[in-house]
Amino acid sequence: MQRSLFENNYTDIYLNTAPGGQPVFCYRTGLTVYEETFDKGRLVCAGWNNSGTPLDVLEGMPCRLDHDRFTRPWVFDVEVNGECIAYDWDYVGFEKSEETVPANGAALLHGVVMLKNGVYPLTAEVHTVLSGSAVFTRYIVLKNDSDLPMKLGRIVPFGGGMEIFYDWVNYTSGEGDKEKLYALGYMENSHPCAEGLFRWHPLASGGTHIGGRFGSDRFRYPMFMLRNVPLGHLWFAQLAFSGGYEFRFDLDADLSPGGISEETRSAACLSFQMALDAPSPQLVLQPGETFTSPEIYIGRVQGDLDDAVNMMHVHTRRAVFTYPEPQENVATVGAGIGPERAMTQQAIFHTIDTAAAVGAESCIIDAGWYCPAGQEGPLWYDRAGEWYPDPDKHPDAFAAIRQRCREKGLKFGLWMECERMGRDTPVAKAHPDWYQTRRLHGASTTVIDMANPEAAAWVESEICRVIETYGVELFRLDYNVDYTAYNCKIERSGVAESSFLRYYAALYAMFARLRKKYPNVIFENCAGGGGRCDLGMVKHFTHTWVSDFQIPPRSLAVTNGISMALPPERIDRLVSGMNGHLRGSLDFTVRSALFGKPTTNTYNPLGSEMNEQALAFVRREFALYKEFIRPYLTDGYVYHHTPELFEIHPKGRGIIERSSKDGAKGIIGIFNLANIQPGDETVTVYPRGLDEGRTYEVTLDNRQTSFTASGFALVNGGIRVRLPASLTSELIVYRAL
Repeated sequence: MQRSLFENNYTDIYLNTAPGGQPVFCYRTGLTVYEETFDKGRLVCAGWNNSGTPLDVLEGMPCRLDHDRFTRPWVFDVEVNGECIAYDWDYVGFEKSEETVPANGAALLHGVVMLKNGVYPLTAEVHTVLSGSAVFTRYIVLKNDSDLPMKLGRIVPFGGGMEIFYDWVNYTSGEGDKEKLYALGYMENSHPCAEGLFRWHPLASGGTHIGGRFGSDRFRYPMFMLRNVPLGHLWFAQLAFSGGYEFRFDLDADLSPGGISEETRSAACLSFQMALDAPSPQLVLQPGETFTSPEIYIGRVQGDLDDAVNMMHVHTRRAVFTYPEPQENVATVGAGIGPERAMTQQAIFHTIDTAAAVGAESCIIDAGWYCPAGQEGPLWYDRAGEWYPDPDKHPDAFAAIRQRCREKGLKFGLWMECERMGRDTPVAKAHPDWYQTRRLHGASTTVIDMANPEAAAWVESEICRVIETYGVELFRLDYNVDYTAYNCKIERSGVAESSFLRYYAALYAMFARLRKKYPNVIFENCAGGGGRCDLGMVKHFTHTWVSDFQIPPRSLAVTNGISMALPPERIDRLVSGMNGHLRGSLDFTVRSALFGKPTTNTYNPLGSEMNEQALAFVRREFALYKEFIRPYLTDGYVYHHTPELFEIHPKGRGIIERSSKDGAKGIIGIFNLANIQPGDETVTVYPRGLDEGRTYEVTLDNRQTSFTASGFALVNGGIRVRLPASLTSELIVYRAL
């Protein structure tokens, strides 16, 4: 796709009328067109295209989707008191408005379709927000207008028919190819330390579903890509929610016989649902109460994975990450010390000094700062909730540490796992009723019920006290639970309501208030690694920890996959610590972090000498990040030359590129993964982010040698690179002359 199309700013929403008199809603953003129509009590999908052209461009011959070919054509769904009400809506009205994002000046167009249910006194608003990219935001708002509670079961904020692929047999080699029509891409592994392992799968004719945080573990990122293989268009979507979800895809590609004749017809009907997943009821909506669903970000391009990724990044930068960030807080190089060692003041000073020596810009005191020295490892988890520095270890309440940070030019940070309280802590003994309740035998977790206003108010007040009392400039949130703890309940109106929706509504609202209250504080998200790095959570943070796994070669696969979902400046990747030093070369680890936001640790035990040669290399690469990459970081593009790195122990080679949006400069990382065989040492890399009409200086970072070449020659002839062994790397740096 042309680079200029990533930055398309065109938006339009208009209300039209179908031949039968039904209202039709046409949404145009960039070159992507999506339409819906209200028909027979249902709001249904009317079709997509990537030409920028409304489906009724020829007014007398509209080419809208035949939604009656689908068993679930409606674009949202909700069960009330165990009853499906998808068929029973009345159209009330439509309105649209223009909005401007104060933080970045982005112009958004916001449309709202208003409906009223004919079975229950329930109103619905269907919201669509356009930013000019190929992506739009969708969410629904439901209001209980009755004087009785309503039990909401299945909730689908977005779904419906996607397309009917007529005569698909003529585009393939025959009937046996029906499972080659569509490819479904997603993060294949749901378990910790395997975040971001992306893979394409053939979409089977029938039903396919993927999910996380309830039906499976919580570390699969909630996104998908769905490609029409013969025709080349690609849908891509994310769910901004930290609770349970399920994505379902229904493909009917079976040939249909033409009655008693020998004629056969091939029409593949494809539909989907992006559903919230939890035991029913998911919410007991009280009289007069309003429920706003999590947001869905969905788009379609006529292009490849890189086009989809960069379109999603454009949209999220414009319409999702809307807090103003001081320039000095954007994509800073971090550092920290955690409970893997005795967190004495001397050890913390050593970490600060090492961080400053390699060019870091902040230093965080991680889990255990409230525990006695040497006891951080065994006690940090159980003492969560005691948010006071250990008096023997920090008698001055971090004053000397803050001073050391200031002297070295670093921001001072503290870690909190504010949603948990250890069972023996004073707050837990005083408020055992604040714990969430598991469905399993009614046992409690160690997680605070954020849907409890009193408990949530205490959590928020503790965060404020810690930030203000200890001069925190960087706040790190953690969340260390296994996914079975997600299956909790809240007693409401005599039934056991699932905890997801109220919990996360309260949590998101709290961090929205904190971001506004402390605009100059860096907020960093973590959840035992990447357990909650979805956009519902991360939109309220400056950046996010995406995995606790730092060992090559899988560490590169994590960065590779998660940067398909989140813009790289939002992704924390660690250079040293967490056993990342056990395998591979120093250059592999450092360079892989350059494709996210680097974070560093110490490089030698306390009392030993620093290896100046090693530190000099880290310092050089971090300087490249700060001086060359960071200036284009927040509006640049990323290209995944090897998107499918899905094995637990990835083999072969990984290649990632990031460039400025004007193609003036960029970097390409080439990483040998496991099992490189003799004869596989050489690879030719073809840059994707530069401009064929310009001339570039190209530097090979290993040898620090440079040459000049035209963009045309680089794109068409490539750059030949030799890497001698597994777990080694090269960095190509190009800049226009």
